[in-house]
Amino acid sequence: MESYLVFTYDPLKPKTRVVINDKNNQYLGALEKIRVGAWMTWCLTDVPDTDIYFSASCLDEIRKKVKELNGKKNG
Repeated sequence: MESYLVFTYDPLKPKTRVVINDKNNQYLGALEKIRVGAWMTWCLTDVPDTDIYFSASCLDEIRKKVKELNGKKNG
């Protein structure tokens, strides 16, 4: 499967924030490690406007990255 998204650790918050860009380097949002209830987990955040849409394949890429990040210890 071809990847359309680029995930980059934020240099200012490398343990808690991953920036999401498309392959043309357009900013699409971020994954952030935040508290949800009793757990710290990675969530999609900071989508810049309502005119950004994620296809099923893009959501699959995001889900795959979240699962990878949630499986890592210490960020």
